[in-house]
This record gives sequence, C-alpha cells and structure tokens, in this order.
Amino acid sequence: MSDCDFWELGLDGYMKQLRAAAKEKNIPFKGVFELTPRCNFDCNMCYVHLKPDEIPAVGREFTTEEWISIAREAQEAGTIELTLTGGEPFVRPDFREIYEAIHDMGFLIQIFSNGYLLTEETVEWLKKRPPHTMRFTLYGASDETYEKVCGIKQGFTRVKHSVELLKKAGIPLYIVTTITKDNEQDADAIYRFAIENRLPITHTTSLVNPVRGASADAKNHQLEMELPPAEIIRQIRERSGGKYPRKKRESFLDVCSNYRCGYWVTWNRQMQLCTFLTEPAVEVHPGTFTDSWHKLLEEVSALKEPEECASCKYEGYCDRCPGILYAEAGENGKLVKSYCEKAEYNYILYGKPLGDEKTE
Repeated sequence: MSDCDFWELGLDGYMKQLRAAAKEKNIPFKGVFELTPRCNFDCNMCYVHLKPDEIPAVGREFTTEEWISIAREAQEAGTIELTLTGGEPFVRPDFREIYEAIHDMGFLIQIFSNGYLLTEETVEWLKKRPPHTMRFTLYGASDETYEKVCGIKQGFTRVKHSVELLKKAGIPLYIVTTITKDNEQDADAIYRFAIENRLPITHTTSLVNPVRGASADAKNHQLEMELPPAEIIRQIRERSGGKYPRKKRESFLDVCSNYRCGYWVTWNRQMQLCTFLTEPAVEVHPGTFTDSWHKLLEEVSALKEPEECASCKYEGYCDRCPGILYAEAGENGKLVKSYCEKAEYNYILYGKPLGDEKTE
C-alpha cells in the first residue's frame, strides 16, 4: 500500500485491510485479555463475575509477570489490537503495571470497564499512556437503578463523573448497555445521556448463560421479545441499512470476525475463540502462545454447524454466532429453541411482508 492509498483509506480503512490480510494468513491480529473475573459490581445477569472466594474452585489468575510475558509473545505473533477486560480490570492492584508494560509494546489498546473506579488521579495517569479507546457499560441512568441491577450505591453518579473526566482528558470513549427487566425504564434516559455527551452508544437485550464458574440467573432478567406496531416496524426497516436478509453463508465459521485472526485469553489460562465459545479451548502459559494459537485454530476449524441450519427458512435472519449458540446450547453442533426463535423474530421484524405480522 502506498502512502497515498493510506490517506485515501484513513486509519479505519487501513485497519480493515490489515484484519483481512491477517485472516487470510491465520495471524492472531486481535486479542482480548480477560484479566480477572473479580468486579466491584455484583450485576444480577453477569455471565463471568466471580467473588474472590469462588475463584480457586475454577482456576488461578495469571500473575503480573505472566500477563506481560504472554503479551510480549502475542506481539511477536502479530497481535496489534488488544482489549483488556474482566470482570473489572481496574480491581487488580497490579493493573497499572500490566497496562504500562503492554502499552509500551505498541498495541492499540481498548479497555472495557464499568467506569466506577476511575478518579481524577487515574485519568491523569491514563493521559500519560492513553488507550486507543475505552468502553463503559452503562447499567442505568440513576443511582437507584444501579443499586437494583449492580448492587452498588451511587453507581450512576460515579460513572457520570468518570465520563466527564475522560471527555476532559480527550480519551476516546463509547457506551454499551444491556437492557433488562430491571432497567428498561431507563432506556430512553441512557440514550439521552449518550447523545448529550456526544458518545457513540449501542445496546442489546440479549443475556447469555454464565461461563467459567459464574452462576448468575441471567435468563430470569431478560426481556421478553415483543413485536412493535407495524409503523414502528417500517421505521426500523428503513433505518436498518439492509442488515437483513444476510447473504447465504459459505462457512459456519467465516461469519465470526475472530475466526482465523482473533482470540480470547481467559483469566483461568485458556485460549478460546471468544468469551462464549468455551469449547474448544487450549491451555496457554508463558512460552506457549504461538503453539496454543495454532492448536486452537485447528480445533476450531473442525467445528460443524447443526445440520438443521442449512435448510432453515430463517437462515438469512439468524445472528449466526457460533459462540452465542454454544453458550445457549451448552455443546457444539446442537440447537436450542431460544436461539432459533430469535431468527424467526428477526424475520418478522425485518423480512415478513407487512400486513402479515400479528402486532399489538
């Protein structure tokens, strides 16, 4: 690529080309380090959170030196984009030491956080080695909702202050939110907060079964899927940008953006394709990163989609995520009713001729 081509594409376009090249050559271009399952929140639908006394029964966290060593091996193997997450990464007393060492290796770092633990001093520290971006999960638009969902007092007040600090420091930030039975009344206010602060935002209503020893009763907090009135359906379709129906898939795995170029290293020393696809998983330790990557790629490539998917009439409206399907079904190659119902719902919302929907 010439210098002129780079400026024509811009950084986003350039990174997109790098990801495509990495996928073609099986290079681990992007990764996630799940530093801990610990968190200062106790969200009632979290799929990964463990209390400190629950951890030993599931595994052992990497030490400071082990995370830094694995990061160095990841860099040598070709990783450029690296996300640091948890749990809540800022609960680790050694987070700054890990972050500084990894940042100095030259990664484009993204930090996933709930935002509660950031202070003026924390943000001043981050300014010296700013991440490429940060992501906050917003659980409500009031302290009352935060206490209900997360079991924490002054949650929204603290997170709102952290947003102000990051904006003032010029550190890029975007917002995600999960709308559940316990915070649905705040949905509009959450979006208003993001808009008023000029922050990108996306949301989901999907809750996933817990993994790695976590035990939250996520499905008990999930909203029921309800179809909106026909006029709202028309508006949704107009704004969808042609998201559905999707093109016929050539491969069960090629729909996954991580396949052949991305990985997730869990807190308990496993390398897997993503946070949800816990099988196959390969042990990873300092000194084994590259071997673990190639073994994982080989085992993941052997996965097959459920036979029923090939002839499903809702195939073009299916989210097609091997990880979510595994988390829902509990094993590879198996379907569950709830997963297929989401595809049928998408068909009614985005594809079924208007006038045939049974809407309230």
